[in-house]
Amino acid sequence: MDEVACVFDEIDNLVEPIVVRCSVSGDAEMQDKDAITGVVTRIIDAWNRHDMEAFVSVFAEDADFVNVRGVRWIGRDVIRKAHAATHATIFKNSQLSLKETSARFLRPDVAVARSITEVTGQTDASGQTLPPRRAMLTLVMMNMQSQWMVVVGQNTDIVPVPS
Repeated sequence: MDEVACVFDEIDNLVEPIVVRCSVSGDAEMQDKDAITGVVTRIIDAWNRHDMEAFVSVFAEDADFVNVRGVRWIGRDVIRKAHAATHATIFKNSQLSLKETSARFLRPDVAVARSITEVTGQTDASGQTLPPRRAMLTLVMMNMQSQWMVVVGQNTDIVPVPS
């Protein structure tokens, strides 16, 4: 049987909030990590097929997403429409690859997945192919009715530090 271990931080006085850190151990955690990685893989696969219905199928209805330019979209349908528009233009020939991914549980039913991705085949407004670009995709996921769903996402360009 899986156990949930919680650590309670000491309280100096009763006015301070109680901080509880929990971690899930055992087979359930491995199954959840595999499921979370599966969500990321489904996002990548949908991107590469330019299938934005499949892309947003792993997002909660009220999901919140910020793209690499800092534009925020709220709601699954808004996220789908915004991605569909870019996949009809600058991303129509793009491919997205997953370089690495990790998951951290905040609670047994809430996790943060961080993935390094690389996009190739993106074009600028004039149609010129841009160099490959790496990004950090951060997804907050919740286990909703035994299915991991993205509730918040942010894609951030990884910009090399000039030497």
